[in-house]
Amino acid sequence: GLLNFSVSPTRARVSHLDLPPDAMLFLGHVMLLSHGSMITPQPRSSHNQVLDTKNMCGCEKTAEGCYSHTGLHDGEYCGIGCIGESCLYYQIGCFQSCGTCSYTGKTLYPVPSDLTKAGCQTPPAPTLGGGDLIAEHSLRTYNIDGASQLGDWTAWMPWRSPGSAGKGNPSFQPCGVNSGASSLFPLPPAAGQPAFANGTDLPPLKTESQVVWKAGSVVEASWGIYANHGGGYSYRICKKDGHAESTEECYQRGHLAFATDTTQIRFAEDSGRSLVTINATTTSVGTFPKGSMWRKNPIPMCNCDIGQGCRTKTHSEFDIEPAPAKICKSVILSECGTTTGVNTCLKCGGNSSYDCEECCPNTTKTVFDGFSFCKALTPDPSPAKTCTKEDPRGCYTNPYPKTYFAPGETSETCPTGFMFPAAFSEGVGAGLGSFSFELVDMLVVPDVPAGEYSVSWRWDCEQTPQVW
Repeated sequence: GLLNFSVSPTRARVSHLDLPPDAMLFLGHVMLLSHGSMITPQPRSSHNQVLDTKNMCGCEKTAEGCYSHTGLHDGEYCGIGCIGESCLYYQIGCFQSCGTCSYTGKTLYPVPSDLTKAGCQTPPAPTLGGGDLIAEHSLRTYNIDGASQLGDWTAWMPWRSPGSAGKGNPSFQPCGVNSGASSLFPLPPAAGQPAFANGTDLPPLKTESQVVWKAGSVVEASWGIYANHGGGYSYRICKKDGHAESTEECYQRGHLAFATDTTQIRFAEDSGRSLVTINATTTSVGTFPKGSMWRKNPIPMCNCDIGQGCRTKTHSEFDIEPAPAKICKSVILSECGTTTGVNTCLKCGGNSSYDCEECCPNTTKTVFDGFSFCKALTPDPSPAKTCTKEDPRGCYTNPYPKTYFAPGETSETCPTGFMFPAAFSEGVGAGLGSFSFELVDMLVVPDVPAGEYSVSWRWDCEQTPQVW
C-alpha cells in the first residue's frame, strides 16, 4: 500500500505536529496490496471513506445501505480491513524473488506453469530467517511444521523471502492494481477506477486527511485484515519528486524501523473491548532490501492447508465433497454433470471469475467464501477421498497434527487448532470481514530532509501468491 501521509478521521490517531525546518510533511495517499489495508495514515485507496455505517459489515441490512456495490452483493467488502474498498488494490500471481506477477491466479498449491505465467524462473531457497531454522520457524505463518501432505508448498510465496517479489522491476506497482488481476482473471474492482488501473493513479485525499510527521519522532501506523493470508508486512516512505509517481524502488530505499517490540490491538469503538498489547515478531534478516525491517502477521489461520473449515472427522467417516473451483468454467447443456467447478455451470457471471450466473439442471447455486458455484443435488458418485498432487481436493481441510492450543484453550473458529499460537482470542481464522480490530505499530521517522512524502504499507502473503 502506498500513502502520502494522511490520517483516517475515525480510526487513525497519528499526531498532527507543527512542521519545523527539519520535519517531514506527508500529504495523504496510501495504497495497499492483499485483502487488507492500511488504516493510519489513511490510504488513497479508501476513497475518502471512514468506518461509518455504510462501510460496516451488515450495511446491506440498514436503511442507509452500503458504500461498496462490487462483488457478489452490496457490502461484501466491508469492515475495518476494507474501508472504502481499500483492500481491492493488490497484486496476484506474485512469487518470491520474481520481478513480475502474472495477475492471473491465487493458487494455493503453485506449480511450474504458475511461474511461467508470471515470467519467473524457479525461485531460490527461501531467505526468511536468514538460514536460522529456529528464527524461520518463529516467523512462519503457514504450514510451519511442514505437516501438509503436499510438503512445503508455500516455499515460492512472497513472505518466504520478504520484499523480494517485484525485485528489480521498475514497473512493479507499490500501490497495487485495482482488483489485483488482469482481464484474464477478472476479480471485483473497487469503484472509481477501471479494473487493473494502477493504484498510483488514484486521486489525492482531502486536505483534512493529510498528516504531518516530525523527523526523528515516533509515530503510529495501523492496518486491518479483511481476509487473512498469513505472511508479514512493512512500512516504507518515499519523497515526492515533482509530478512523478512514487515507485517501488523509491520505497525500498525508505524502509521504516519499528520503534517497539509490541503491537497494539485496537478494537472498534462499539465492540466493548479494551486495547490489547501483544508481543511482535520482527526481523531484518533475510529480507529485501538487505536489513529492511518486517513484522510477522500475528493472526493465525486454522491448522489445515486452506486455513479455515478444517475437518474434524477422518476420510473413513464420510466422503469429501468436491471443492468448488476458484475459476468459473461453463459447459453446454449436453455436457452438464455433477462435478462442482467442472461441469455444473451453464453460464459464468460477470461479477468475478468466481461467479456462475446460470447453473446446470439438477444443481443449485451456492455462495461461499466470496464466490458462487453450482452444487449437484445428487453428489458426485466418486468425490475425492484422498490427498494427491494430481487431485488436491482431499488435501484442503486435512487438519495438521499440532493444534498450538494453550492448555485448556479451545476455539469455535478453529476447532482443530491454529497455524501457530494465538496472541488473543479474537485474532484467529480467515476473517472474511469478521475482524473488528486494527493492528497498531509505532514507527521511527528517520532524519530526512523536510518535504512531501508518501508512506507505503506492504503485506507479503504466505498462504497465496499475493502482495498488498
